[in-house]
Amino acid sequence: MLTTADLAVLNEAYRNTKAGLEAINAVISKVYDEDLALDLNRQAVRFLTLEDKVTDKIREGCRRPEQASPIGKAVRWTSMQASTLLNTSTEHVADLMIQGNAKGITDLMKAVKTNKGARKEYCELAEEIMDFEEKNIERLKNYLGD
Repeated sequence: MLTTADLAVLNEAYRNTKAGLEAINAVISKVYDEDLALDLNRQAVRFLTLEDKVTDKIREGCRRPEQASPIGKAVRWTSMQASTLLNTSTEHVADLMIQGNAKGITDLMKAVKTNKGARKEYCELAEEIMDFEEKNIERLKNYLGD
């Protein structure tokens, strides 16, 4: 049985992995740097794997992952499209992705700290996602201008 704290951490982890994947899908067709495209595709695969892990934990508790609101999803997609409308440079796309990963880390960290009673394994899964996003940021920094 999942507690409220467990569910809060797992749902934030789920939203986080979904948002990362959606951000990559929103920009990948605009990426002309082959190395960046490869890095983003690798990140997408890892986000999918992590999403599956989180989904499995939620389903084990006989629950369903909490979906992001369609409006929020549309706002994020529109924002990404508007932000890359006039600037699809490698540096700009990398910067956008860095910002997204940083927000993901912050949101997950807040969820873990707010829900101290959450099971250790769920907090460790959230930590795994945050570590992954931290590595994404480090990798993406290589695409920023000198």
